[in-house]
Amino acid sequence: MIAESHSSSELLTSLLHGPVLSGAVFGRRQLRFGDYIVALTAPGTPRMPNGVECRVAVRAGTRVSIGQGRLVVGGAEIRPGPGWDPVPAFDPIACLPAGLEPSTRSVPPTDPAWSATLAGYLAGLVLLHGQRARARRVASRVIALARPVGATLLRHAERGEVPEPVHDMLRSRHTGALITSSPLGIAWLRGLVSAGLPLDLMTARVAGNLQTA
Repeated sequence: MIAESHSSSELLTSLLHGPVLSGAVFGRRQLRFGDYIVALTAPGTPRMPNGVECRVAVRAGTRVSIGQGRLVVGGAEIRPGPGWDPVPAFDPIACLPAGLEPSTRSVPPTDPAWSATLAGYLAGLVLLHGQRARARRVASRVIALARPVGATLLRHAERGEVPEPVHDMLRSRHTGALITSSPLGIAWLRGLVSAGLPLDLMTARVAGNLQTA
């Protein structure tokens, strides 16, 4: 079986082409290999920086492995198709200075919304300001606090690698698709705004919701 596409991130590529590792089904269409989560995204759904786009169904307890150029899920052998660049390409945006990293006062570190907000902030530092060193410093402090899925996305975000709806938003300057893409879309947007994405790109309703970011 050939995958529709896969993230060309170095993090995922190194697993795909490294030594064979056994893993486990971690959640709905998610596989865990050590401290890294691979997302299996169905064709036509948003692609992920840690994702392989394929039609494979996943069940709890299924044997999975990755390495030597293939991903094995039960009896299905997935060989990655064309690569997808998880770093978005978009016209420059006149941004505000990046603020301080979002706090944990209202959202605990174990909450997925916290990880998504921090991921948006880290990605914003890189994509909007080119502040890679600052993103790495923040990431080194917060990744250990997150759950496996959140920690994986934080590792990608510090490299400027983000889910496809963030690509679409930065390219189109419209936030609707990002907000509706998942329950965490608004959290990603809050993080990007904390990193300096200007509020005048947002609708009045969204801007009101972001004032507490």
